[in-house]
Amino acid sequence: MTTTLTRESLEGLAHRVYVAGIEATTPETLEALAETAEAVGVSPVLVEVLVAPSEPVVARERAFALVACAVSGAGREQHTLAA
Repeated sequence: MTTTLTRESLEGLAHRVYVAGIEATTPETLEALAETAEAVGVSPVLVEVLVAPSEPVVARERAFALVACAVSGAGREQHTLAA
């Protein structure tokens, strides 16, 4: 599955995680973020923690924060994210 992750959709996802927690996010949405993260070289272990429902919520939310920052920064440098 290839999904275009825009800066706007990443910001919306971050807001949803902030307000409702990582568990309020669909697995498909997290997989789209994971695909983008892997493409820009984010640690595979960090990505696995993000998408694994068996991991503690706090660990997944911390992983989300790190992955989102890395993807956002890569988007500015490599145009990974659509404007």
